[in-house]
Amino acid sequence: MKKIKQYMISVFLIILLISTAYGFPGMTGNISNTSNISNISTQKPDLINSTESEQDIVLVQHLIVIDAVQLQSENKLFVSETLAFKNMGTKNFNGSLRTWVPDGAERFTVAKTEMVMGATPTPIQLVQNGNIISWNDFIKANDTATLYLVEYLLPAENTGLVTKSKYFSKKLAYPTLINYKYVQIKGLPLFILKLTVPKDNSIALIDENGNKITPQEISEADNSIINRWSDPPQFKEITVEVSKSASPPSGIAAYVVLGLVVILVFSYLFIRKNEKIRQFEEKIRNSLKRKETVEETIEETEEEEAGETTKPEPVETEDTDIDGKTKDELEGMKDETLSRLGELNKEYESGNMLDEEFEELKKSYQERIDKITRRIKKP
Repeated sequence: MKKIKQYMISVFLIILLISTAYGFPGMTGNISNTSNISNISTQKPDLINSTESEQDIVLVQHLIVIDAVQLQSENKLFVSETLAFKNMGTKNFNGSLRTWVPDGAERFTVAKTEMVMGATPTPIQLVQNGNIISWNDFIKANDTATLYLVEYLLPAENTGLVTKSKYFSKKLAYPTLINYKYVQIKGLPLFILKLTVPKDNSIALIDENGNKITPQEISEADNSIINRWSDPPQFKEITVEVSKSASPPSGIAAYVVLGLVVILVFSYLFIRKNEKIRQFEEKIRNSLKRKETVEETIEETEEEEAGETTKPEPVETEDTDIDGKTKDELEGMKDETLSRLGELNKEYESGNMLDEEFEELKKSYQERIDKITRRIKKP
């Protein structure tokens, strides 16, 4: 008998996957979340052997259907959640069941359906407390799973200038309120996400940490994408991003470009404070100065050929000009050469000289200083 019940659950839920979301009359009408519909459970609670504790209540399957097409003209998403609860304890459960719904959700309905093919879901009174939707019902101990349908509409205004996106977020765990344990029935998907979106849209699944979620199995049916997980979800929250690339309106295109320019300018002013950036700019300036120096050198070469040269010549490195000089005169010649060497270094550091020219002059100055130094030390 137990195997027959499990088989019935499997057949019913598989059919549920390939069909559209369950609904009931009035779903798209003016439904208030303060409905006066009473609890429709016809089972008579066993008060002696019943409990209000939900510690033995588990989810054997959770199906979320998101339809971004049905109410597209109203900028709304139609969301239907099927929660298959099972009482794994030894006592009947008679108490409150709950689930979390996103911010801005509206027109809630909750219904219970029997494990019978073609059964019509029957509305149940619900209570909303912020993001928590709750309802009371009776679930027999260790019986077949009981199905509840939670349906609501969610505003879905497009966001973004270049990429138009709509979002749906669902918390699967929420402190002390809806942390029902997921328990798998062999051979049956445990968590299913069915998405119906326009054909020119793309879909991204993201967890609570911003990481991409990859389903264990994915398929298509009735223009919908079905994502399945056979193992308990490792994520505590799932966000569905439905996006479509779009060009910005022509009227604001110029403002977008202007805004990007302003951002780039301010970004540059900020990063320019970095020492490495300043060093890089200095190298560029020096490179430009050296290019100018090369051009000036070419002009000077042309002037030399015309008999008007101003290019500095290496200092005399022969001994003839220091022969017969006193030590005081040699000291004076050495100081003069050292001064010229210092000016040469400054000129090079300013970027006004080529490397080859600098090295040639520096070498001639240093050689002259060394020869004068040797002559001074000579007895």
